[in-house]
Formats: sequence, C-alpha cells, structure tokens
Amino acid sequence: METVLNGLSASQQRFEVGDPSQVSYARRGIGELAHSIGCGETVIGKLAIIVTECATNQLKHAQRGELLARPISEAALPGRALPSRYGIELLAIDSGPGIRDLHACFVDGYTTAGSPGNGMGAIQRLADDLDIWSAAGLGTVLRIVVWADPGGAAAQYRGPVEYGAINLPLQGETLCGDAWTCGYAEDEFTVMVADGLGHGALANSAAIAATDTFGRLGPSSVEQIVEASHEALRPTRGAALGVARIPTRAAAAGTSSVARFCGVGNIAASVWTPQGHRHLVSHAGIVGHQLRKAQEFQVDWPQDGLLILHSDGLATRWDLSRYPGLTLRHPTLVAATLYRDFTRGRDDVTVFVARACCGEPL
Repeated sequence: METVLNGLSASQQRFEVGDPSQVSYARRGIGELAHSIGCGETVIGKLAIIVTECATNQLKHAQRGELLARPISEAALPGRALPSRYGIELLAIDSGPGIRDLHACFVDGYTTAGSPGNGMGAIQRLADDLDIWSAAGLGTVLRIVVWADPGGAAAQYRGPVEYGAINLPLQGETLCGDAWTCGYAEDEFTVMVADGLGHGALANSAAIAATDTFGRLGPSSVEQIVEASHEALRPTRGAALGVARIPTRAAAAGTSSVARFCGVGNIAASVWTPQGHRHLVSHAGIVGHQLRKAQEFQVDWPQDGLLILHSDGLATRWDLSRYPGLTLRHPTLVAATLYRDFTRGRDDVTVFVARACCGEPL
C-alpha cells in the first residue's frame, strides 16, 4: 500500500509586530502570499481584516508580537469523494498578559483596552477555522485558517490524525535548512523531520532530499526509511533525521498500541500525556555520511497522546504542564507556543506536533 502524503513543509513567513507601521507591511505581505497561491480578492480581503485585527490587538495588549503565515492544503483522503482545498494558515503569537476570559473576548463590545471591542468577533466571523490558547501571564496564540474554497463542512476533511508544525529559517536566510513531511499508510501515520547540516541552500537541499525519499517508500519500516535516506543523502552535506509512526485506529479502539521512532542526530522526539511524558532515543550520526546504526525504539501510545518532534533549533528543556489546557488545543498551537518560548534563535527551527483523533476512520 502506498503512502498517501498528507503534509509537506512550507516554511512560514514571519512578520514582526512592534510598531504600527509594521501592520501594513504584514497585511501586504500576507496578501501577496495568498495571491501567489491563487486566492481571490474575497479571501485576500478577509485576510487583510484578520491581519489588521490580530496585529492591532498585539500592539494594544502585548506591545509586540509576531505573525506567521504559510500556504496549506488538504488532499482528499482515501475513500472520500472530496476535492483538495488550499488556503492560508495564520498564527498570531505574543507573550503579553494573556486573556482571562476567552469566551467573553469574542463577544462584540467586550474590551479591556478602551477600544470598541469588535476585533476578536470579526476574526471569528471571517475565519474558516479558528483556535486559540491563552492564559493569564502566559501570552496568547491564535491559529486562523482562511480557505480559498471551503469546499463543504470542515469535518469531512478531518483525517485520523490532527497535526501542525512550525518551520522557520534562521533570521536572514530565505531557505529553511529543516523540512518535514507526513502521510498515512495501512492504518498508520508517519512523520519525518530532517535538519540539514548548517543552514541556507545546501542544508535545505539535504533536508528536501530526505523528505523526497520518504514520499517514495510507502509503508516501509521507520528503520528502512532512515536507511534509504542515508543512501539518498550521500551527495549532500547530510542531515539529522527523525522518523516517527503512530497508529490511527488501535488507540481509538482502546487496545494496546505503540509509537515507533528511529532517529539519527539531534532530532528530539517525545510522547506526552496528562500523566507524564517519554522521550525517544536518537543515535549519534549524520544521515548521508555517518550512520552507525538505524534502530527503532518503541513507547506506549495512549489514547490521549501527543507526539512531538523538533530540530535542535528548539531548546530541549521545556515542559507542557506549564501551560494549562494547551495540550487540548490544535497541535499547531502547541508547536507555536514551544517555538515562542524556546527557540534558540541561532538556527533553523522545526516543531511538529500530532494527535490521533480517536474514533475517526480513514
């Protein structure tokens, strides 16, 4: 059975918001991104309002923040007669005082800054998908999606795994030296995160060579994927690589199941639950040049598990228990919050988070 690719990394475009003059720059840049993938004027107009409201809120309440935007697509899954759809995912991230009453902030007229109080309500009405996490003293992160063509009820596109990612180049670089990809095969979901050595174009070439290999291998074992990538990356400068696999049905049925991981180099992987977390082992080496051993490690995969992979652009000393309720939100919000608080700032960074949607068939 062939792997059905369901996601491929597209680096976010990052827009800093620290001054009113930067709002128009972000609005224009995100509009150009939407236009470049074929979005019409109606979608671009929606995004303009959403960007303005998000950035204005950041300036009012947090004094500064950032917006991350990237094109996204959802392919028709096996057995579903649905067209693919595409659009823009926007993340609004700040480290401000947080929102004490999330429900009230979406009611028109509610304000804590003396403004008309219609901004969050407008964002909710214009967004096709919206999720938010915030806590007092811990800032706010929003995920907003505007589809070029919503194409029917969102539930019809929901796959058996919900996932999200942050993928950003080192400041000043155009190309990201990290890449990720994921897909379904035989009731399992597999993800690869690759970190090309160094940064810039050569690192990007190595990472893309790895994700291209992933797409050709079908339901191979995680060890076989790493070994095949090792051969494919020989002409490149090499990469750190992590491949993880989780079941899409067993956990939902309440039966025993495991997460599998094979890693080489500094790709961190862990499984988180409300009860605790387990880290998965990655061997030393460079895929494409120094591969002493490709070894699969397993850990119990619970029904409420979160799978997290990240490159070494993110520090390792973080704890999700610090963020009340975050693990219940969309995985992209988890990735964005970790990026906000733990990015090292001196390398490319990728954070990938996945959760099985229990009971959701393919």
